[in-house]
Amino acid sequence: MDEIGSDYHVRVVAGRMRDQRRKYEQPEIHLCNKEKGGGQDRLVVDGYHGFLIEHLLTSLSKTPTTTTSTSAGTTTSTSSGGGVQILLNKSVSQVTIHDPKTTTQNNQSQLSIKDALYWGGDKSNQQRAKSISVCCRDGSKYHCQYVICTVPLGVLKGRSEHSSIEWSPLLSSIKRDCIRSLGMGTHNKVVMRFRAEDVFWPPHTPQLLCPDPRFHFLNLNAYGKTGMMLCHVWPPFADSWINLSDKQVTSQAIGVLKGMFRHKYKQKGNPQPLESVVTRWNTDPFSMGSYSYLKPGSTWDHIQILNLPHPQVGEPRVFFAGEALSVKGFQCVDGAYESGVRAGKSVLDCYGMLKK
Repeated sequence: MDEIGSDYHVRVVAGRMRDQRRKYEQPEIHLCNKEKGGGQDRLVVDGYHGFLIEHLLTSLSKTPTTTTSTSAGTTTSTSSGGGVQILLNKSVSQVTIHDPKTTTQNNQSQLSIKDALYWGGDKSNQQRAKSISVCCRDGSKYHCQYVICTVPLGVLKGRSEHSSIEWSPLLSSIKRDCIRSLGMGTHNKVVMRFRAEDVFWPPHTPQLLCPDPRFHFLNLNAYGKTGMMLCHVWPPFADSWINLSDKQVTSQAIGVLKGMFRHKYKQKGNPQPLESVVTRWNTDPFSMGSYSYLKPGSTWDHIQILNLPHPQVGEPRVFFAGEALSVKGFQCVDGAYESGVRAGKSVLDCYGMLKK
């Protein structure tokens, strides 16, 4: 047995320390966990636009998009090459299914898909193409065969009159119960940018913890974003900003950060951020929260049921996607993406276009 302090022991310990430092500086990236609840969080410092949003836009259209203005004052991005039309700044207020084979009882959908004369053939497909109407708050209306609804859970809950959606026929009682049972939490952030020479915190330490339970600091400077600091604010403190201005919230975050490194802060001349951004996901009418969570009494089964299409009797016409509808990627972008792919395949399956 080698003695502690021997040359061999020192080499072994030094090797272990080098390995640990290497793992810290260049952490190994694992694939997302395939179990319920997803895997560990991953930082996407440059955002999702470059490698995800642009990728999806390229997939939708092979030609550059052009921007035009409509009479309603909204901005429309379209493809001149026959690609998918993308409408921006649209707020949907109502989704209505107009099926001649629909009978209504207590405003609940009762459909039959066994009528081959209606559901089969090109003629019926043309008729079905106009059987769903999507109405927007600017007065515009669009007709389609199928709908994929990807609004956040907070919008499905109808928390804001500026974004709530009216369904006709009503969503099933079991789906409405699932929407009520699942929670929509609030995780807000304060992002501050200082001059590079004004950085008064440890520049290469990624995470900075403090005894103040309101804040958890993520040092973006350590990830190549010079002079930038991100401040996480978790529940219940993230819901307490309603009566505070952005300036007041930023001042609180700076107050805690300078208290952690008071000597260095004074040494730098009490610097203030060049700019700052404060998120307010809990009051944004088009999110009404940051991401979903399992409230007491809710289970993974509620997520599975929420995935059921609408209506649940007859042919499905509306499919749902989003992070709240993913068991494997719950609360995460990869979960939203995965659920969107699943919903898209469901529509293709209705057309009989999905390859087995």
